[in-house]
Amino acid sequence: MIKVGILGTGFGRQHAELFNRMDGFEVVLMYGRDENKLIDIKNSLNIDTTTDINEIINHKEIDLVDICLPTSLHAEWAIKALRNKKHVFCETPLSYRMDEAEEIRSISEEYQRNVFVDLFYKFSTPHHITINKIKNLELGEVRSFHSYNKTAPNWGNLGLQKNVSDFHIHNFDFLMEILGMPEAAVSNGIDFGDQSIVITTLNYKNKFGVIESYTNLPKNSPFYVGFEVNCERGSIKFDAEYGINTREEFVIYSCDGTKEVLNPQMKDDYEQVILHMKDCLENNKKSEFLDIESAMQGIKIKDAVLKSLEAKNA
Repeated sequence: MIKVGILGTGFGRQHAELFNRMDGFEVVLMYGRDENKLIDIKNSLNIDTTTDINEIINHKEIDLVDICLPTSLHAEWAIKALRNKKHVFCETPLSYRMDEAEEIRSISEEYQRNVFVDLFYKFSTPHHITINKIKNLELGEVRSFHSYNKTAPNWGNLGLQKNVSDFHIHNFDFLMEILGMPEAAVSNGIDFGDQSIVITTLNYKNKFGVIESYTNLPKNSPFYVGFEVNCERGSIKFDAEYGINTREEFVIYSCDGTKEVLNPQMKDDYEQVILHMKDCLENNKKSEFLDIESAMQGIKIKDAVLKSLEAKNA
């Protein structure tokens, strides 16, 4: 049984619900500052709670500390957990700063503990299928990549900088699995205060990627997500909206004029992340999907995007 301590009652509550319904995990304790939220968690999820974060860090039975705190606090509490010989599961982004990410990596190696970063896109069914088809060269070499996220302002402040750091960044991980690290990033953005638009072009030799993130849709709009990967012999396209009505379209267009509609069984991204972590912890192995290196590459691209935006606004 993997015993878990959760820091934070925002996303932390969703994580707790996931752990509760999956075999092999026990949430021992949750930390939060809001007494009303903690009372509700105790009553509805039957999980003990605390307002003393160190009670989780120092708890001798806890194997895994799940960090769902604001990003600015990730490094501090990841390092403290590692030094207390806990494995760490950290929400994205791992950190806003490369030096903090490097320190987390160094401490994890020193104490021989895993750090899992919640790069859940890798476990999205359409993304996973697409990456396998590309790696198997089913449609030949990739020529271009395009992905997007569009949302109403339902997630707090997602102005220009937060959009790039917290929203735009999820697509970098998918992009890197397909095309690797780009040679350059050129970005344009419009800041509306707590809403924004960011469009980034990532340049490669004889190919490119485009990522778009909109956080300024009208209130109650669906959440839109999608991607298109164009290859030598066809393209793979996923287009979806989630809200009152759910619509998903997943197709392959071939150069011979045929269209293949894919209808895979959609697995829960987050459940797959938890199952993967369980496999790694039970078999004492590092993750090849939720690893610090991938998270650090995302931070590098994020920094290049912000630098491009700053140069345009100078």
